[in-house]
Amino acid sequence: MLMKNMKKTCKNLSRVLSIALVLVLFAATAVAQSGNKKTITGIVTDAASGETIIGANLWIKGTTIGTTTDFNGKYSIESEKESDVLVVSFIGYQSQEITVANQTLIDFKLESDTESLDEVVIVAYGTQKKSNLTGSVASVKGDKLKDVTTPRVENLLQGKASGVYVSTASGQPGSKAKIRIRGKGSLSSEVDPLWVVDGVVGADGSAISPNEIENISILKDASATALYGSRGANGVIIVTTKTAKKGREVLTVNANYGVNILSLGNFEVMNSQELYDYHKSWNTKPWFSEKLLETDTDWFDLGTQTGTVQNYNMSYSGTSGKVSTFIMGDYYTETGSVKGYDLDKYTMRVNLDYKVNDKLTLKTKLSGFVRTTDSKQHSVYAMYHYLPWDSPYNLDGSVRKGDEGTASLENGTDGDFWIGRDGSNYMYNLQWNWSQSRNVGGDVNMGLEYKIAPFLTFESTNNYNYKHYFGESYTDARSTSGESDKGSLSNSHSSVTKRFTNQMLKFNKSFGDDHVLTALAGYEYTDYKYESTSAVGKGIPQGTEVLNVAAEPKSVKGTKLEWAMESYLFNTNYIFKNRYMAQFSFRRDGSSRFGENKRFGNFFTVSGGWSVHEESFMEDLHWLNTLKVRASYGSVGNMPTSYYGAYGLYAINRHYVGIPAAFPSQLENKDLTWEKSYMSNFAIDARLFNRVNLSIDLYDKNTSDLLYYVPLTSITGVEGQWQNVGELNNRGIEISLNTDIVRGDDFNWDFDFNIGFNKNEIKEMYNGQPQIIGKKKYTEGHDMNEWFMREWAGVDEATGAPLWYIHNEDGTKETTSDYASATRELLDKSSAPDFFGGFSTSLSYKNISLSANFGYAYGNYIYHSARETFDSDGGYPTFNNMKMHDGWSRWENPGDKATHPKAIEGGNNQAYKPSSRYLEDGSYLKLRNVTLSYNLPESVLEKIKLNSVKFFVTGENLYTWTDFSGTDPEVAVVGETGNNSGAYYSEGTAGALYPMSRKFLFGVNVQF
Repeated sequence: MLMKNMKKTCKNLSRVLSIALVLVLFAATAVAQSGNKKTITGIVTDAASGETIIGANLWIKGTTIGTTTDFNGKYSIESEKESDVLVVSFIGYQSQEITVANQTLIDFKLESDTESLDEVVIVAYGTQKKSNLTGSVASVKGDKLKDVTTPRVENLLQGKASGVYVSTASGQPGSKAKIRIRGKGSLSSEVDPLWVVDGVVGADGSAISPNEIENISILKDASATALYGSRGANGVIIVTTKTAKKGREVLTVNANYGVNILSLGNFEVMNSQELYDYHKSWNTKPWFSEKLLETDTDWFDLGTQTGTVQNYNMSYSGTSGKVSTFIMGDYYTETGSVKGYDLDKYTMRVNLDYKVNDKLTLKTKLSGFVRTTDSKQHSVYAMYHYLPWDSPYNLDGSVRKGDEGTASLENGTDGDFWIGRDGSNYMYNLQWNWSQSRNVGGDVNMGLEYKIAPFLTFESTNNYNYKHYFGESYTDARSTSGESDKGSLSNSHSSVTKRFTNQMLKFNKSFGDDHVLTALAGYEYTDYKYESTSAVGKGIPQGTEVLNVAAEPKSVKGTKLEWAMESYLFNTNYIFKNRYMAQFSFRRDGSSRFGENKRFGNFFTVSGGWSVHEESFMEDLHWLNTLKVRASYGSVGNMPTSYYGAYGLYAINRHYVGIPAAFPSQLENKDLTWEKSYMSNFAIDARLFNRVNLSIDLYDKNTSDLLYYVPLTSITGVEGQWQNVGELNNRGIEISLNTDIVRGDDFNWDFDFNIGFNKNEIKEMYNGQPQIIGKKKYTEGHDMNEWFMREWAGVDEATGAPLWYIHNEDGTKETTSDYASATRELLDKSSAPDFFGGFSTSLSYKNISLSANFGYAYGNYIYHSARETFDSDGGYPTFNNMKMHDGWSRWENPGDKATHPKAIEGGNNQAYKPSSRYLEDGSYLKLRNVTLSYNLPESVLEKIKLNSVKFFVTGENLYTWTDFSGTDPEVAVVGETGNNSGAYYSEGTAGALYPMSRKFLFGVNVQF
């Protein structure tokens, strides 16, 4: 106990020292300046409307002295010389310069600049003005990503972009979210998008802190993703981290503290009395009596708590001479709303640019993270299933083991008992057993930019990434799970090494006033290596934590995986009169994952755009500010999940007289090649009344040569072979709307909305034969997400028996109460939504602002698999039951029209078996976030010598409107693909999940 307390104290002390060290390092970067200065003040406004401009950048030309306008459009800056030139800029306006001279009051009136509205859009291998884009790109600024408190970047994108569906699979701290861009384009290969961080293709998005992000661009169509070739079929997410801003030197401190509270949605389990009343009509077990009512354990209350969330971040951004620097340190910690789980994550970043001369700039980006978890987590499974009649504690106060049985209840004597089916009390093992993990990663990105000529630049990006994972699990000999091994200890290590290099030439030249030509050509190489080892020792003395003390080894495992890819790429864009745009891209990829005959694949795209508003016949339409039409067509690819899919493999997992023996497991396929997606996109972008931005995209994505692992018959001597078989189609519509409803000096109100529709259809299967995987059946002409199971027909009003349908070959159907006789059918109900999206609004009045963010989905069906056990009509009498959901009823007497059959001990004709009975409408509308913030006024800031101070309170995951009877409909919408039934089974399925939490936080942001 003393050792544990010392370790805990040292751990807490190390956290404090780490934060203090970061603070000292950051503080050391702040440089005080003095001299003969005078203060220049003024206001920046829109020249046309007279409205103030918030957040405009001002700086003394040629220096690092800068500032920004406050919420009233006002600024204050110090000048040393009358010859100083004050520069102001803001996106969407033309920059202005004014010489200070003897002035102390300088006001700016900025003219609108339509061409600069899109200057910050990040695209593949560069940037591009939005007015010149021909592809489908959604851009999310860093300030739009601050409404969610999470250590994972993917969670920030929920509801932020049309056609991008993000679903969090669990409420456990640090849980990964799933992202699907324009539906799923594969049956068994990767369906996750490609991540690109600061130009590094295939980067790990989970290693980044949300606080270091400047911008996220989501590339959706072939025109936007084709330069990523074989890895762009599922869309591309480009993350740009923060860098120093010209003319500004800023030290920023953020601190958030809050709580998280378990949210069970519409789900409730029965208490002791409710469960007794439910059992009373059918339970004939000898242990069933009113004595059970003496115990009423609330397992959810016992295993949950009000958790805490904390996030502390400090960053410095500035320029000094030839050096531009951004440094950041971040600490995130969260204790789960389910007791016993702690997450800590430390992140650091240094982005450094050194301008050697007018031609050469050296670029260095260093980042690292440490992520640790400590788990003695209470059992989520137990909270759902354990009976309220079972107590976790014995009469003497000790923890009950769970194997006491029901003898005392049956004999009517005083004594400890346990009714629950599993015969185990998780809290007994939790007295000793634990697990922990540590994930450490680092990223070194070295590059340069050299201007060969004014129109020609060479860029080099070189990256080395390393991650190491260590996991440890201890099972005490006193626990029921450790009895057979007399205690055990498990250690696992794994490491990932990635290397990436990109060498590129970029051409950018204008020919007269009418022609602009840009182009790039590059070479890229990346390789990946994964290694893991694990060992389990048994016969571990109590409380020891090293494998060396084990009496004997239980198991030893290890594996190595490698793959590599090289690529050649080319892109060119042509713009005529800033009105007509054309684009062509080509990429050739070679991968070690494919057969020697088809190792290389070619990918291309062509696209065009027309800025209609630039035409003379549009001049009289003053309400239409911009109107652009764009179209694209091209191909991208996908790789198999297996690194060795093309190779003939042998499994060395058997022994003969102690000698390892190899057996064939996979048939070679030298012709295995890329899964190709051919995508077409047509879109319209418009700005109306200088207030409304509207984008509408129509797309069609056809994926052929689907990579699929085909099981082979046993007579072949192998288990299967990867083949290119099948075809899949996704098509849909995306709409984005951004509006400035009110713009004024004091009051502003904006509203953003996006929606995406996607339809999926399997066009071709291997030999035309359907493939049954779990509760899905991949069939030509059907949605790949369509449910396949017995169709529920309701309850027999006369007998209370369950009914299912038998579908006859002639198209008719009839009911049956025999589960085995009912036929499994495709039900025209999908786990994917018909449409989904999000909307947000923000209002500000002077220094106060209020914002809200919503997300929604409609038309998907969730298989609520957990109901098989706790809504089983007596099928599992030693599990707890859920309360009846609104609109449900149970059959009791002949003539009753009920949703649930008569409860019978052991179950009513297998009514709890999988069928559409447990398929539920998963549609929802969720209030994801509400934030109220207050910025200190300029008058106060001047007195305390700070640039800005913002206080805010926020609530997350506040409320969900849904008919789903489970805890949260969102956690079940997105699942995995892969060649095992478990992965498919989980897609669209809600089991006994870790529920989502509501978070309430208070925070402060200070800029020096």
